[in-house]
Amino acid sequence: YGKAWAMKMYGINTPYRSFDRGGRHFVALDSTFRIEEGRYKGRLDDEQFAWLEKDLAAVPPHCPILIFSHIPILSACAYFDGDNEKTGNWVVPGAWMHIDARRIVELFVRHPNVKLCLSGHIHLVDRVDYNGVTYLCNGAVSANWWDGDYMQCQPGYGLVDLYENGQFRHEYVPYGWVVAKSK
Repeated sequence: YGKAWAMKMYGINTPYRSFDRGGRHFVALDSTFRIEEGRYKGRLDDEQFAWLEKDLAAVPPHCPILIFSHIPILSACAYFDGDNEKTGNWVVPGAWMHIDARRIVELFVRHPNVKLCLSGHIHLVDRVDYNGVTYLCNGAVSANWWDGDYMQCQPGYGLVDLYENGQFRHEYVPYGWVVAKSK
């Protein structure tokens, strides 16, 4: 299984971790929760959530926190990746956005130094500002299979500049590529 292999290769005991750099606290979450072979949901298991609660509580209140997750914790573009309104109600699969977003957002409310959450997974670009936290979903560099733009999104990546005062600047950087088609 991919996680066990990656953990072994990197010499780590858990697929999530945190570290401090440049006056910030960084948290890398394992947002892919396997429900059965080949199927998953975006969520934290109870052990990881308890670890996150403890980790955030140990960060001084003046230290900005940045969270990384593969699957977005909160995202607007998840609503538009597919025919999610065809039933007459919005239906967003749990694999496209954290199904436990409510409890994570409530945890962040208790830690107002959580300022920025970065993700990908959906291969679209959006920004959601909610309760003082900015959630950025940042497109895809693995876009060769798109054969052009995907849902009005060019292939590319997010570039984030972090400043000492806890602020940040985000830019989506599209990149050009040529698709060679056989004739």
